[in-house]
Amino acid sequence: MKIKMRVLLACSSLMPLSAAHAADVMDAAEDILVTGQRPVSEATSGTKTATPLVETPQSISIISRADLDVRGIQSLNSALQLTAGITPDTRGADAEVYDQFKLRGFDAPQYLDGLKLFGSPTGYAVPQVDVSRIDRIEVIKGPASVLYGQSSPGGLIAIGSKLPGSAASYGSVEATYGTYNLYRVDGDVGGALSADGKTLYRVYGSVNGADTQQSFGKRRRYTASAAVTFGAGTDTTLTLLGNYSHDPFNGNYGSVPRLGSLDPNPNGNIPRDFADGDPATTVIRRNQGAATYLFEQKLGDAWVFKSRGRYTDITTRISGPYSTGVPTDATLTTFERGSYQTSERLKNGTFDNQISGKIKTGALTHNLLFGVDVQVAHAVETGGFGVAPPINVYQPDYSIPITLPDDQFTYNVHQRQIGIYAQDQIELGGLRLTASGRYDWAYGHVAVAAFGQDDVKRDEKFTYRVGGLYLLNNGFAPYVSYSTSFEPQATRLVTGNIADPSTGRQFEAGIKYQPPGSTILLTAAYFNVTQANVVVSNPITFAATQSGKVRSKGIELEAKVPVFEGFSLTASYSRQKIRNLKDDDPLNVGHPLIGTAKENGGLFGLYSLTNGQLAGFGIGGGVRYVGKGYGGYYFDAAGAAQYVTTPSYALVDAVMSYDLGRASPSLKGFEARINAANIFDKRHITSCYVNGVEWCWYGSRRTVTGTIGFRW
Repeated sequence: MKIKMRVLLACSSLMPLSAAHAADVMDAAEDILVTGQRPVSEATSGTKTATPLVETPQSISIISRADLDVRGIQSLNSALQLTAGITPDTRGADAEVYDQFKLRGFDAPQYLDGLKLFGSPTGYAVPQVDVSRIDRIEVIKGPASVLYGQSSPGGLIAIGSKLPGSAASYGSVEATYGTYNLYRVDGDVGGALSADGKTLYRVYGSVNGADTQQSFGKRRRYTASAAVTFGAGTDTTLTLLGNYSHDPFNGNYGSVPRLGSLDPNPNGNIPRDFADGDPATTVIRRNQGAATYLFEQKLGDAWVFKSRGRYTDITTRISGPYSTGVPTDATLTTFERGSYQTSERLKNGTFDNQISGKIKTGALTHNLLFGVDVQVAHAVETGGFGVAPPINVYQPDYSIPITLPDDQFTYNVHQRQIGIYAQDQIELGGLRLTASGRYDWAYGHVAVAAFGQDDVKRDEKFTYRVGGLYLLNNGFAPYVSYSTSFEPQATRLVTGNIADPSTGRQFEAGIKYQPPGSTILLTAAYFNVTQANVVVSNPITFAATQSGKVRSKGIELEAKVPVFEGFSLTASYSRQKIRNLKDDDPLNVGHPLIGTAKENGGLFGLYSLTNGQLAGFGIGGGVRYVGKGYGGYYFDAAGAAQYVTTPSYALVDAVMSYDLGRASPSLKGFEARINAANIFDKRHITSCYVNGVEWCWYGSRRTVTGTIGFRW
């Protein structure tokens, strides 16, 4: 896995099952969920404290549980499609086993409940959070190492799990069916286990799957979670959360050649259902389990101690042939393939302890935070790479026997990081100042006996962030910030040494507007991010170098208007310029990073009827837009470098919903919804990678799903 629109009105409708239901959900969020649910105008991940977005000197985007439900979201990748600064679906419909995207031009780590989700540093053991588990997503833009340690300069994705609520009994069940035999059944129940309401529980899970867009592929998942909270509503609370997911099938993990997808082929376009693998030997299987604790102790009225930790265990098995995208003859119908097989196990523990409180010094109010966190991971990957018969991409013959390679190597990687951090959020009238600092000690050990590798790397780094914001009485809040990042790496370079940590820095300036007394939020930001020590790996030889320096700068605009009299609006637009400033390969200098797009955006409007005979009925539709992308370069027959650009695309979506309880009191709690994505079935390329190989990825075709649910 290591491997123009000047003005955009990308109109798409985020339609709650009914406006009345949407309002009920928002009210219930305040009354039912004691943890996990927060107003869409407030975030915790940006500062590790509950801070209104309009008072935070940093760009943060919020995706609520209601957003996920209404849009019929099936993955984190899809959830992020309309967030400014995101290049979504970088591997299109061919790699649903992973959530692959770019944030401000860079890969972005994921955090679950404030703790990092570790992925394998060498292979394919990467966790995926099923959408049935997600309560909320916060997209933190720009370096966040000062509070989280390991983080890319583009930012991070902070996911919140569903946690127990305070109602005596509540729950929901939903069933969905759609295109490619997509199905999912989600259940969620919870309530009080004790008469005094101080012990709460919540159990939820999903059975879901589908055939894939590519031939013979299929996805199957069985996931279950359970949580118990002790001491709810008291000064001392403890929540225990467990999850297990079994993915016996995870579709395909392939590509299509550049010739016949992005660029013309005399034989025509390669069919969008082409699969470069093999039904008999293609295996993508993953099991993942995790145990989490969340502890909180109030220390008087002004201070609180929090501790959280998680242990995760992931196993994967991936094998099969894959296309290199290189033609084998002049007919341009048959293309080379290789083969691979890997088995991997990743175990990691991550812990965060913090104490926060408020003090006053004269006219200043200080919101102080002090913490220490520890992250430990151990990954073992065994596998091999080999050859496979070529494949005719227009008439593939899947009966040709494939022989997988034997084990050739075992990667054994240990990683450890310890960090201490402190933060002061200062208030003086409308002035908000934030100053944060952190020091990290990192350790990495990479051993590969077959290659004679046994390397140890120790690093330490100070990172910091400073920001200022002024909240005016009319709701406007201009701000400015500067932040740095630090991310240890486990890659072995061609020099024989483990790569140095990547470092980043960002300057950001912007303005936010929240009309007094409302939850409407409009934001505009300019950012300039620089990353050094970028590791680049050749996809064929896996030889790695540190290319030097990359810069990403641009603008982002977002608007969030919650439900108001049946209407709501979410809008976004971003434009960025990403360039390699220094690289070991001079042909890369002056060009963007592979897989990044110049623009993205969307406009989500929704309206539900609240009166009359059609009360409870809603309808909407819209467009998602992604600008031109960069795919690298290849050499033509004359030996000249040809640079690849993928075209921009805009996809139309639609949704209809109905609150069945409006038709009959006996159907109270029942809801129905139809979602359609890419309704005109537009053929599009989400990205390409042609440095050494010639891979491109088709985006998802039209999909339609129908959902019926009941909640109480």
